[in-house]
Amino acid sequence: MLRPKAVIACALFCFSMRAQAQTTFLTPPWLKWLGNGANPYSCTSGTCNLTDELWFSSFNVSLGATVVNAGGNGPLIIRSTGACTIAGSVMGGPSGGAEGITGQGDFGGGGGGGGGGTAAGIAGKTTEVIPGIPIVNGGFGGSASGGAGGTALSTAAGQYRMFMSNPGSWPGGGAPGGQGGSGGAQGGEGGTPVIFVCNSINFTGTINVSGGNGSNSTANGTGAGGGGGGGYVVLAAVTFTANSGSINTSGGVGGSCAGHTTCGAGGNGGNGWTMSMTIQ
Repeated sequence: MLRPKAVIACALFCFSMRAQAQTTFLTPPWLKWLGNGANPYSCTSGTCNLTDELWFSSFNVSLGATVVNAGGNGPLIIRSTGACTIAGSVMGGPSGGAEGITGQGDFGGGGGGGGGGTAAGIAGKTTEVIPGIPIVNGGFGGSASGGAGGTALSTAAGQYRMFMSNPGSWPGGGAPGGQGGSGGAQGGEGGTPVIFVCNSINFTGTINVSGGNGSNSTANGTGAGGGGGGGYVVLAAVTFTANSGSINTSGGVGGSCAGHTTCGAGGNGGNGWTMSMTIQ
């Protein structure tokens, strides 16, 4: 089992959806390589924690079992020289209970804006690879005196070309939501990427890389948190035995005022994306 850093990417609009039909085209080199793992991996029941990039000779998540990206602030990348069977669940942070993305993210959805309290809310973070050059904008912070936070943008379909043609960073996922104004509720964390590169894929289970929900306001004069941006999922295989599972890349829902006054609701996080491809 090895963990070299790699770059992952590509994109297509995706919210919460069935896995799409795989696309056939010239696959980038970093999505062709299956690793050189010598040992099989199987999660047959309960919750199994994995993180970073791992190489196996085969990979299995049984029905009723759950694999969680437990590392936080980074992707889960599985490379297998054999079959990858996903009958159970694979959960990225924060959907799986582990830490999500707390930095900028890269090619996932933007973070929703924090709602205003007595003071203005904090804007949701944008996603970026080069500092200062946004890829997907976050939502604006709500105005003072209880303005609602803005909804973040979702990843556009054409942006995968930039990621594929110029890989150069460890995959980042979605951006976190902004904090509510006047020291208000925290924004949700961004969803982490999940990547499978396998000789064959049999996917009938679920993969969830959704952004975290913003927290609700806890007092009068404080705003609610914005939702985190959704992450992304890439499935690449020489052959697909099945690709009928369910994938969730939705942005997190902005927090509510929970009955408090001088409070704005948080904006929703932007949606991430998913792509399935046949390795050529």
